[in-house]
Amino acid sequence: MRAAEIVPFESGFVAQAANLLAEAHATGALDLADGDVARRLVARWQGSGPAVAAVRDGTLTGFMAAGLPRTTGEQRARVRLPQHACVRRDRRATYRSLYAALSGQLAAIGAYEHTLAVPVDDREAVSCFFELGFGVDRIRGFRPVTHAQAPAPPPRGTRLRTARAEDLEGMFGLAVELQRFHAGSPVLRPAPPDLRPIRDSLRAALSDDAQLLLVAEEHDRLTGLIQAAPDSHHLGAATIGIAAVAAPSRSAGVGTALVSAVEAWAAVRGFGTYGTEWSSANQAGDAFWRGRGMVPAQFTLGRLIDSRVAWADARLDYGRVTP
Repeated sequence: MRAAEIVPFESGFVAQAANLLAEAHATGALDLADGDVARRLVARWQGSGPAVAAVRDGTLTGFMAAGLPRTTGEQRARVRLPQHACVRRDRRATYRSLYAALSGQLAAIGAYEHTLAVPVDDREAVSCFFELGFGVDRIRGFRPVTHAQAPAPPPRGTRLRTARAEDLEGMFGLAVELQRFHAGSPVLRPAPPDLRPIRDSLRAALSDDAQLLLVAEEHDRLTGLIQAAPDSHHLGAATIGIAAVAAPSRSAGVGTALVSAVEAWAAVRGFGTYGTEWSSANQAGDAFWRGRGMVPAQFTLGRLIDSRVAWADARLDYGRVTP
């Protein structure tokens, strides 16, 4: 069998790529299984960053694209679920060839951290990317909404309430504290250089009727925060975004009460499931979310390339290397 040729992804591939994407997710709970949705998502990223295609005998057999870093100093390039798919035949070899072509383009522009989303139950793809040097970076999990279960009460002296505009700075402080926690061992992920998007997302959630934004309060002091909204791709699911509890209030039941309130909100809104994403290396977070019944459904795999590779290849861009 002749190997597929790896070529730049062009607009003429959009329809075939959408079909491949919909077929790849046909048995899951994602809206990507809908051909129209798949076509819209492929058309959205086409032309916005590096993308490669595998072609055999004039037919598209696979594709892979990446979103580029958005801020100065960031080196992460993301391959999201709508940005890759392959036919089942010779899938491992096709994925390996696609990543070989794409990773070189990413390194050439200074993107040395690569992440790639893949369904947990796609064991063939997970194994393929593990063999290419990826590991599990983040986990997205879901659990069913239990309509008959009463919300768990907060600890004595703590009340839950809807966030107000005057809570913005307190909520931002909790979000920053969470970033500091993630910078510690064993997660060891530095905070982004620009935290304004966090503040902006909280401000937007305050005025969005489709979202839930709750705080936990004890003696006029915010001790916890949680935000939830309809999931952008999982059908009939709500997703938890920012969730944080102040260090002195952890392990006291604040987080459990906040998550329970999200489930009650999801039940009223008619969602069948709800979920969230957490760092695999965050041992406390991993134990908390799994202990609340979250079943992993999606991995975000990660690979970090030593930026010194730029010194060994004259084609690569030295200017994007962060000291």
